Amino acid sequence: MNRRTFLAALMATSLPFPANATQCRDGADNAQDVDWLITLMAARYAYLPDRHIDLEKLRRVYVAEAGAVCEPHAFLNVLERFLGEFHDHHIEATVNNAHSPQLVPSGTDLWASMRSGRATIEQVRPHSDAARAGVRAGDGVVSIGGIAAAQAVAARTPRCLAAFDPEANDYALRVLLAGTHDADRAFAVRDGAGKIRPIVLRSFVPPQYDAPLTARAIGAIGYIRVENSLGDGALVSAFDKALAQFDRARALILDLRNTPGGGNTDVAEPILGRFIAAPAGYQRVFDPAPGKSAARDSWVRKVLPRGTTIHLPLAVLVDRWTASMGEGMAIGLDGMKRATVIGTPMAGLCGATSDFLLPKSGIGVAFPTERLYHLDGTPREFWRPPVFIDPAADGDDPVLAHAIAILDR
Repeated sequence: MNRRTFLAALMATSLPFPANATQCRDGADNAQDVDWLITLMAARYAYLPDRHIDLEKLRRVYVAEAGAVCEPHAFLNVLERFLGEFHDHHIEATVNNAHSPQLVPSGTDLWASMRSGRATIEQVRPHSDAARAGVRAGDGVVSIGGIAAAQAVAARTPRCLAAFDPEANDYALRVLLAGTHDADRAFAVRDGAGKIRPIVLRSFVPPQYDAPLTARAIGAIGYIRVENSLGDGALVSAFDKALAQFDRARALILDLRNTPGGGNTDVAEPILGRFIAAPAGYQRVFDPAPGKSAARDSWVRKVLPRGTTIHLPLAVLVDRWTASMGEGMAIGLDGMKRATVIGTPMAGLCGATSDFLLPKSGIGVAFPTERLYHLDGTPREFWRPPVFIDPAADGDDPVLAHAIAILDR
C-alpha cells in the first residue's frame, strides 16, 4: 500500500478526517475505538509475538487515555502514541496533522540505531538536507532536542513492554530524529574525529517528481530509477518505454533506492513480469491464523511473464529507503535468480499491511496482517542483499559503482 495519504501541508486546524467520520460527543467513543483496535490487533497483527507487548496493560493505559479526550486532534495524538507501542514502522494511522510524527523511512533522511547503548547514524539519504549538513554514517548522536540521546530515547520507548526489546529503542531513536511535520529537527552529532556539531534541519518534505522514473544510459548499461512510484499505475507504461529505449544495452540496472512510500502488487508484478519467460514464485506469504504454522501453511505468490522477456543481465540497487513493495521486488528478483541485488540493508518493514476503519471515528489504521519471506525462507525484514555494501563506504555512490563493476565483468 502507499503510505499515509495526507502529508505535512495539512495544518493542525484542518485534520482530514474521513467524510463519514463523526465528531465524538464524549470520550467514550474514543475509548471504544481503542478497545476495538486492541482486540483486532491481538487477533490479526502478524508480528504481535515479536513485539513483547503487555496487552492487558496496553488496554488499561490507552483505553483510559482515549476516554479522557474528545477533541479529534487530541484523540489522534493518543492513537499515534498507542500505535508507537508496537514499535513497527509499518503500522500507521492513515490520517495525520501537522504535529504528527513523520513516517520512517518515507518521512526522514536519517537511519539510526542504538549500538551498545550509543545512538549512531547508520545511513543518510543522499542529496538530502542531512547530507548537505554534513551528517555522515558512523556519526554518534549526542543529543536530540537538547536532551542526551540515551535519555531522549528512554523517554520515547513504549510504556507497555512485557520484556526488554532492543528494536523498541531503535524505533524510538529513528522516530525522534525524523521529528514531526511542523517543527525543525535539532540534534548534535559527534563525528569520527570526536568533534561535536549541532545540527538543525527543517522538517523533512518528501521530494516530488515530474515522472514516475528516471532513465539514462551509463555507457552500454541501461539505468532505470523508480521515483517513489510503486503505487502509481503510470509506472508500468513508463517502465516499458524505458526498456524499449535500451534495446541495444548489454545490461540493466534497476534502482529501487527511492521507494520509501511502498506501493502495490498491481504495479510491481507487471514490472517483474518483464524479466521472466514463465510463471514464477517471487515471495512466500504466511497468514498466522490460529493453528497455522509458517513451515506448513505458507504459500508462494507468483508473477506471470508479460510482454517480450528481457534476458539482459540485471543489477538491483537497494538501501534503507527501499521499503515495503520495493523490498518485495528485490527479494523476488533474487529468489527467481533473475538479478544480482547490491546495496545496504533495506528498510526492513514487516509484512503486508491491511487497512481498517475505527468504527466510531472512521480513522483508518494500517498494520501487517501477513508475514512475508524470501523464497529461501528468510523473513523479508531480515534479508540482506548478497552483494553487501557498507553504508559508510567511501565514494559518491559506492552501490552504483559496484553494480557497474559487476556488470562490466
